[in-house]
Amino acid sequence: MARFFRSGNLASRVFDRQLLSPRRGAAVNTIRQFYENLVPSYTIYDIDCPDYSFRKFTDDGKYLVAFSRNHQDLIVYRPIWLTYSCNEDCDSHDLPAKTKKFDSFFKQLYSIPLASSNEYICKDFFLYMECNQFGLFATSTAQRNDSTATDGAIHGVPSIEKITFYLVRLEDGVILDEKAFCNDFINLSHSIGAYLYEDLLCIVSLRYQTVHILQIRDSGNLVEVRRIGAFCREDDELFLHSHAQTGYGGSFLPGIKQRLLSYIFRKTWNEVPDQTLRVQHLKKKFYFHFQDYVDLIIWKVQFLDRHHLFIKFGSVDGGVSRSTDQNLAFFAVYNMETTDIVSLYENSSEELYSLFEQFYDHFHANPQDSSHGKFISSHSNDVHALDQLRTIKNKASSSSQFVKKMMVSLPYTCQSQSPSPYFDLSLFRYDEKLISAIDRHRHCTEHPIKFISVRQPNVVKFKIKPGSDSGASDSRAKRISSLFHPFFPLALSIQQTYMQPTVVNIHFRR
Repeated sequence: MARFFRSGNLASRVFDRQLLSPRRGAAVNTIRQFYENLVPSYTIYDIDCPDYSFRKFTDDGKYLVAFSRNHQDLIVYRPIWLTYSCNEDCDSHDLPAKTKKFDSFFKQLYSIPLASSNEYICKDFFLYMECNQFGLFATSTAQRNDSTATDGAIHGVPSIEKITFYLVRLEDGVILDEKAFCNDFINLSHSIGAYLYEDLLCIVSLRYQTVHILQIRDSGNLVEVRRIGAFCREDDELFLHSHAQTGYGGSFLPGIKQRLLSYIFRKTWNEVPDQTLRVQHLKKKFYFHFQDYVDLIIWKVQFLDRHHLFIKFGSVDGGVSRSTDQNLAFFAVYNMETTDIVSLYENSSEELYSLFEQFYDHFHANPQDSSHGKFISSHSNDVHALDQLRTIKNKASSSSQFVKKMMVSLPYTCQSQSPSPYFDLSLFRYDEKLISAIDRHRHCTEHPIKFISVRQPNVVKFKIKPGSDSGASDSRAKRISSLFHPFFPLALSIQQTYMQPTVVNIHFRR
């Protein structure tokens, strides 16, 4: 059967779209193939733009979020398309000078102060609730590493005097609500410490080992509906007080830790059916490691659905460091309604890796995702991505170390991947060391980043060249970030060099 939309001519594809219908359930994937001929073909280098820190496009493509350089103000733009007219053929002429400005592509909607004098906006933190067009932002004071451990705080976890989450209506910049955490530590980098699922938001307090579950109401209110940590049920604290257990703070393990230990005990108990051998097995597998289990802390949490959390436990050192792939960690599926741990895996578990490989999309599925966000390429929905993953696995010297390295990405970081069709691995190939759908800064290269057609492996569809167009070599370390619009053939490449002005290029279809 002939493949749909396989002509190399854009006009032919438009004509075919009018005559042919894709099979049921494949409409979006079929339409995305159209982007093989609809690519950014022109670059404006070092465009004249405000000196802001550009964060990302929202997944519905309606807004571009930016922050001021002093990390005090929020600036929101609406993407518009460049328009100009010529007396002759426009393609044979260079762009007019006035079109080579940032405001020819983006319209500033507003700029609002978000942080006070001693607080700063976390430029890596931003979550978007598409159905209501709400944006969640965070500000914080400076981090203190020498803070004393107060009652209930974990020793070795730093402290931040104040962290504030702001819910902003992006349409007009109105601050709808805010939620503050004092003398706490929440990992705001790349939104790691928070996860948004439908109207539910979970925020992980590393310092006090508490998972705060909030509901975002349509009215714009942040309402805390549950806390999981020292207590798992709403009446746990009342029950202890009613039984005159006034010293429970120093006598009992936190409720979530109790659930973890009881699950490990029952699992170890059931591993050996023989009653005489069971005690020895418990001593070896459970009691010998008991203190190690007690010392585990919550690192990261995500929603699997409205009732289940996916929780990562590990050591205190791993919870606050950037490199965690060599640390022992455990992954637990926790049912918020029954307060039970449903399953538990080590970070070297082949069973968990098998689930990760086959059902990765379930780790970041969100019913509220845009139609573009639901089609992000992964090894569980794209044979090309799966081939890449298995090639890396076959080259790994140690299967256990490979599994641990893959498990570092779990739990999934919310809204961390661009839904742009140019990152669709069934359409384009590119060097993932230089650029990918994952929202991260990367080292800059002097050579253009090529996007090559999967269908025609020898055809370069387009290139993204960050930095200046002068081509002059520069030995100074440079970092690049790329912001792709979710469906327009439009991208920003942002190059940052120490003690130098930021260079912003705009790549678009002319």
